[in-house]
Amino acid sequence: MEMSGPITYLLVALLACFLGTIPFGPINLTVVKTTVDYDKHRGLQVALAASLIEIFQALIAIWFGMVISRFLETNMLFKLLVAATFILLALVVLFRKPKSELRDAKERTAEEKQSLFRSGLMIAALNPQAIPFWIFALAAISQSFVFEYEGINLLAFLLGVFIGKFLALGGFAVASAYLKTHTEQSGVLVNRMLAAVLLFIGANQLYSALTPM
Repeated sequence: MEMSGPITYLLVALLACFLGTIPFGPINLTVVKTTVDYDKHRGLQVALAASLIEIFQALIAIWFGMVISRFLETNMLFKLLVAATFILLALVVLFRKPKSELRDAKERTAEEKQSLFRSGLMIAALNPQAIPFWIFALAAISQSFVFEYEGINLLAFLLGVFIGKFLALGGFAVASAYLKTHTEQSGVLVNRMLAAVLLFIGANQLYSALTPM
């Protein structure tokens, strides 16, 4: 059916992005780790950074969908770069000790707070699953709706992407704040989970780069 207006665009994008963020991946686990290591507000900073990047990834999928998808699938250098980045991040996360819960927020430097936002931007930007997800999501949406991504409808769709992403990641921040107060070893547990996910993505990208098409 034909999309009736901006509200429909917003709600469809919100729902698609929210559901796409729920499965464990590098972004939501980074939000969990940041919340456990620091606090809920720092976790929401990472969520905000990732939500902003998601807008651009959805926009790229809308404008250049299949061209970008083919580039990501066939460019060995890009795959090797992503693989190396995620494997390195996995090792850093795995061997770095969780932050002490006794540190007061006032003791944290402005540079440290900014680095959390930057890490959210970097992991979200390098996530190799994001643009293919939006290509798939747009194809699925097109089965039920006729879309015209222009003007106010495009802005509404992108706003829905941002809200859906931030709501989902904000939920992870709230849940991990609860985990932090109820599980003594939460920092170690989250480190291991995040390291495993990052290592899996890196290994998968490395295998994809080295395997003949």
